[in-house]
Amino acid sequence: MAFIASFFERVRSFRVSRRQTWKSTPLVMRVCFYAAVFSLFACVGALVLLMKTGYLSPLEIVLNIAIMGGFAVMYAAVSIRQSYWSIPILGIIEGILFGIVAGYYPRTLQLVSPGSPLQQQLQLLAVIGVVSVILGYVLFIVFFARQGALYFRARNEIVMAAELHRALVPPIHKTIGSFELYGVSVPSGEIGGDLVDLAEDGQSWTGYVADVSGHGMSAGLLMAMFKTAVRTGAKDVSSGQLLSQVHRALYPLKTPNMFATAGVLQWTGRTFDLALAGHLPLLHYLSSSGEVREYPASDLPLGVLPEQTFTSREILCQPGDILLLLTDGLTEVFDKSGKELGMDPLKNLLGMSTTQTLPELFDSVRKAALNFGKQEDDQTMLLVRCL
Repeated sequence: MAFIASFFERVRSFRVSRRQTWKSTPLVMRVCFYAAVFSLFACVGALVLLMKTGYLSPLEIVLNIAIMGGFAVMYAAVSIRQSYWSIPILGIIEGILFGIVAGYYPRTLQLVSPGSPLQQQLQLLAVIGVVSVILGYVLFIVFFARQGALYFRARNEIVMAAELHRALVPPIHKTIGSFELYGVSVPSGEIGGDLVDLAEDGQSWTGYVADVSGHGMSAGLLMAMFKTAVRTGAKDVSSGQLLSQVHRALYPLKTPNMFATAGVLQWTGRTFDLALAGHLPLLHYLSSSGEVREYPASDLPLGVLPEQTFTSREILCQPGDILLLLTDGLTEVFDKSGKELGMDPLKNLLGMSTTQTLPELFDSVRKAALNFGKQEDDQTMLLVRCL
């Protein structure tokens, strides 16, 4: 009984998968499919007429081919909708229509002698052609049904990963104490590999940007684990110690070719604590001098070596200062000649746009990147203004 139940469950799952795959197919592709079915069986209709030895009027030829191709389309449609009960009804109607056409056009003029070698040869070739076309059609249906199911499963994974990314990386815009924070990640496709997050603990907080290698569910799961590890460990430790804890938690769980760069900015209540693991430099606009200072990474990305430690440094921030952490999707943008945007234009833009609100500043930086070249990777920023 368990085997029978399992069999019917697999059948039901296949039928649901086929319906969902068809519903997700664009209208243009559906029309293309039905046109292909009509063309194939119109060819079958022509081969069947080839077996006849009498004269066929042009209208009779058109009607026979239209009936054959049209009903093939209807059979395909009801099969896709799984309305199998209507197939015998369609078969009866088709047979009646063929009978009406044959009765209206009796054979009065024979073009080939019945039983002659030419007639036998034509009939043999027509039968071979009909069998070949129908067999090819069946094999194509089997192939596309199986590949369609695989596509649908892959599509489901993409949708799930995209939903996971949206849940993990919501936009951030908060004011905590004397700081305004704004963070957004714009994926390059349906699935992103960047993470921007903010973990609060009273007046203390930890903001960070991470860039996980790869895309898809594996990258999404590593992002989820990264976020969980940060939020679990972001208490009473420096940003470097936090990254060390995250690395120890993630390294045994990731695949060998995966790693993550990260920039962590931590406000302890007195000073900023910064750690950069293989990440782009932190940009710091100093309102006192109008200078934009860079703080480059001093450590490897997380997940490169089994044992890694990460260092942190102190950042002094005055009212009016702006801190910017970003991912390489904003700097590794290329123009038509292959030239890379790099960090300097964004650094200069930050120094000239400090009167803007943080959402406006985000838009200005991203617009500068998009005006330079097409977005090829996720574009993520975390902006902090000292009020």
